[in-house]
Amino acid sequence: MLSIGAIALLFYLECMDSGYKNTVLEQIGISLYESGLLASKMEQGPVFLRLAMGNQFFFSTARSEKLAKKSLIYRENQSGTQGTGEQLAEAENEAQLYSSGDASAVAGENLAQVQAMGGSGTAAYVNKLRESKDVNYLWNHFYIIDSTTSVKKNLFPVEEMLKRNMTLKQKPGKKQILIYHTHGASEAFADSQKGKESDSIVGVGTELAKELEKNGYGVYHDKTKYDQINGTIDRSKAYNESLEGIGRAMAQNPDIQVTIDLHRDSVGKNKQTFTMIDGKRTAIVMFFNGMSRSKSGPIDYLHNPNLEANLSFSLQLKCHAMETYEGFTKPIYLKGYRYNLHMAERALLVELGNENNTVEEAKNAAAPLAKVIADVLKGEVNGF
Repeated sequence: MLSIGAIALLFYLECMDSGYKNTVLEQIGISLYESGLLASKMEQGPVFLRLAMGNQFFFSTARSEKLAKKSLIYRENQSGTQGTGEQLAEAENEAQLYSSGDASAVAGENLAQVQAMGGSGTAAYVNKLRESKDVNYLWNHFYIIDSTTSVKKNLFPVEEMLKRNMTLKQKPGKKQILIYHTHGASEAFADSQKGKESDSIVGVGTELAKELEKNGYGVYHDKTKYDQINGTIDRSKAYNESLEGIGRAMAQNPDIQVTIDLHRDSVGKNKQTFTMIDGKRTAIVMFFNGMSRSKSGPIDYLHNPNLEANLSFSLQLKCHAMETYEGFTKPIYLKGYRYNLHMAERALLVELGNENNTVEEAKNAAAPLAKVIADVLKGEVNGF
């Protein structure tokens, strides 16, 4: 009853022209957030208020920063894409609320669902971006910006990103694309049979490799489960382990120019889990970029010389997907660390489906995802 009353008061205040509105709203928000009345996940409290109040920030006090630190540590330990031990330590040191820079950080799957541009007319967003070349429009409609990171306008030259040459000439008989799985041992689907590799994200990787090869690109599929160490799941070291694996694969196959770390997302219950493509229930895809930036600026020990190219590649893929398959992709997720994306200009981290999807839905996403990737590599896209 108290939560219902507080929420009602919140919306009543929004309709008022009151000098006390923001103060009252902040206290309501903090109270609800601390009590957990809105937070089945720790980030949902402030996300709810930002949605309700037009993305304004009512959490700028020291007390709020303490809450944000708890939330950040929670997300790092619960998310589908976790950092190494060193990255987690950095996350705790950098756990202040929301990023500095030219844009407000936006976090949480709740807001991702609001921003996910399913339905009709998503190509119009791409056309408007090409016409306006406006970085604020780009941030607001194509990205989710996690609170671990910060963004600056000079990192997002829209026209250059859209026009950057990301094509890759095919070399028959050569391996040009690497697919691997940092979390291969721990990511499966709603109806996966335990221990059955073909039912896991690794099995989806096999389907993606087949579809990319149908599109003319040779694929090296590394099925190593990098989060399985000494027979047990240990995600804290997975990115260190997969980094070594990427290095070996690229040394053995020097024609590799595209790396894809294929994951399965974790979103919780009651989330949108599929779209319809060619009459099939198809899992939704999210491209993911590590920014190598904390809220206060670059993380020197995680330098990524390929960051601009990484951002351009994922944006071109996102735009082409929006024009080709309605509702197939979420906004691109930007987070603070590096996730081994420094290894190539065309490096991707892809979250394909989530724990609510069936194996079939996940595998149905392989063909459209492969087409989107191959079209960009071939230059068979609009406006780039």
